Amino acid sequence: MKKQVSVRMEEELYNTIDERSKKLGISKSAYLSFAASFLTHQVDVAEKSSGNYSVNMYELIKTHLEQQNSK
Repeated sequence: MKKQVSVRMEEELYNTIDERSKKLGISKSAYLSFAASFLTHQVDVAEKSSGNYSVNMYELIKTHLEQQNSK
């Protein structure tokens, strides 16, 4: 079953996603769904290869989110 989410992002990122999804001939929704799955898979692989969660990956995500929220 598919679920729907609402996402806020910087205009520059939105434009990049729009451009790339058009180039691929897919919707922005499909592009974002793939990107989220890809990132989740990469984090899972990093966790399994290190034996625990990758602090650097989570710190990167946390820092990025904090920067977005401060704007």
